[in-house]
Amino acid sequence: MASANDVRAELAQLVERDGVSLAALSRAIGRNPAYLQQFLKKGSPARLPEEERRALARFFNVDERLLGARDPWTPG
Repeated sequence: MASANDVRAELAQLVERDGVSLAALSRAIGRNPAYLQQFLKKGSPARLPEEERRALARFFNVDERLLGARDPWTPG
């Protein structure tokens, strides 16, 4: 399983790669617009909850383990 810092770095790279805003991405996973910015910059929450992690993996079409999953959803 990836460390919290690895997950943050991976998510930041995916956001940069796809040019999506953190606010729009936060809203897309059903959270307030500051949610992912707080996760990346302030470390809160300490770990992405399963539902949000899976939604992000699907959004970016990546293996969920990159975002900290143990039992991942993987792109088909």
